[in-house]
Order: sequence, then C-alpha cells, then structure tokens
Amino acid sequence: MKEQPEPTKIKSKKISWEAYNHIKIEKSADWYWIVSIIAIAGAVLSIYFNNLLLAVLILIGTFAIFIQNKIEPKMTDYEINRRGIMVGDTIYLYSSLESFFVIDEDGWDRDRLLLKSEKLFMPLITIPLGEDSNPDEIRDYLLEYLNEEQIEESLIEKIALVCGF
Repeated sequence: MKEQPEPTKIKSKKISWEAYNHIKIEKSADWYWIVSIIAIAGAVLSIYFNNLLLAVLILIGTFAIFIQNKIEPKMTDYEINRRGIMVGDTIYLYSSLESFFVIDEDGWDRDRLLLKSEKLFMPLITIPLGEDSNPDEIRDYLLEYLNEEQIEESLIEKIALVCGF
C-alpha cells in the first residue's frame, strides 16, 4: 500500500481554471510537403523491402496526423478538489494516481501538470495550466494528497513538440 502524505489544513475546497485542451501550432504548406515526402519515401522503402503492411500504416498515420492538425483546440474546464482532478467530465481519483509534478517554465506558455497514474495504458497524464491558474497554489494543494516527484515527459511528447505536432 502506498504511503500518503499527512493531510494538513487545506486553504480552499477546490482550485479550478480553464485552458485549451491542446496547443494548436499553425503549420505552413512547407510543413505539409515535408511530412508528405517523408511519408511517401517511408512507404516506398517499405514496399521495396516487401513490407506492404508498414507502408499502409505509414500512409494511414500520416493521413491521421493531417486530420488531427485540422482540429481546433477546445476550451476545457479543469478542477482540483478533495476527491481528485477533474478534466472536463472525467475525474482522476487520487487513489489511482501515484505522484505529480508541476512544470512552471518562465517565458513559456506551456505550463502543465504531470500526473503519474497507476494505470498501465495511461501512465502519464498531462494537464495544461491556464493563464489564470497559479502553479504554486496547485502544487501546495496537491501536496495534501499526492507525493511530488520529478516526472519527465516522454521522449515521444518532446519529439512531437519539437516537430510541431
């Protein structure tokens, strides 16, 4: 059984904010051309090496990326309360979470809350912090229920951010 920090007096009953569910990075026509050329080259190489399934997966994946890039960000409500963390209509109970880490980077509008989950298929949950949220207040509140741990975003997330996904 995991050890929970000793609860102390909580200053407020909940913390809530609004933020977009993802950051949309506008892409130029050149970006689409480069991704298309890389995908077609990968598919041709896959066919050359007699791997038709990989070629199909590369093309479908590229098409899915293009469709995903057309989706506009949606304003979402976030709330931290005594039961857990709510993202829209979904609640992540403290009992299903192991630890948290607040990334508060100066000069970067991508402040976020990382939650380490006990779930196998969703080990890391990333929650964007809105402009009206206070990272220090969120950190202090969560310390009442979860352990703080230095959590790094996955390599895939870092690569996706650099590539503009």
